[in-house]
Amino acid sequence: MRKVAFIIDGWFMRKRIFSMKSFLYTGPEIRKYCKQHLKEEDSIYRIFYYDTEPIRAKGHNPVSKEFIDFGQTPVAKRQDEFLRTIKRTPNFALRLGKSEWQNRNWMLRPGKLRDLLTRSIKVDDLTENDVVPHIEQKAVDMKMGMDIALLAMKKQADVLIVISGDADIVPALKLARREGMIVGLDPLWHPIKDDLAEHVDFIATHVPRPEPEE
Repeated sequence: MRKVAFIIDGWFMRKRIFSMKSFLYTGPEIRKYCKQHLKEEDSIYRIFYYDTEPIRAKGHNPVSKEFIDFGQTPVAKRQDEFLRTIKRTPNFALRLGKSEWQNRNWMLRPGKLRDLLTRSIKVDDLTENDVVPHIEQKAVDMKMGMDIALLAMKKQADVLIVISGDADIVPALKLARREGMIVGLDPLWHPIKDDLAEHVDFIATHVPRPEPEE
């Protein structure tokens, strides 16, 4: 019987599943999806899930000047509830990085930036929903790399399946393969770089391929 460990980049997986509308994004449904990767004699060793708690900062929207407590927004409350489903689901190990509001800066949503640059709209046409705080994840990639290295060096699992599209973890994947692990990649149909594809043993996704955009 092979023991299979999963490494899931939560930000990446959530974005892909939401865009493809593949399944309800909760702990139990993610575990059910992971089990589709298993062969008949396989068992789940652990599902390592990497994410961040919602930001708890407070500030003012630069367009409307409205005061916002980010920890009380619907987005934050949904993320808190989602993380609770992860904690309650068997086989999961939740790894949390940090969410940081970079210099308390705000960013235009990509579509609105394009509209401004093409002069389709003016600055006065912007609404409070057209800007978002500049939030970055910290320490997530480092935690992923450390866990992959420990899994490989301690021989805790036979197969490693990574759900991500980030080539930054290539050094950890190379180490895992040198230590004898079978390494699979599930990019959820997202295009991946050649150096990431080069350092895995197989690539497989078990949700329907999205229709190409016209």
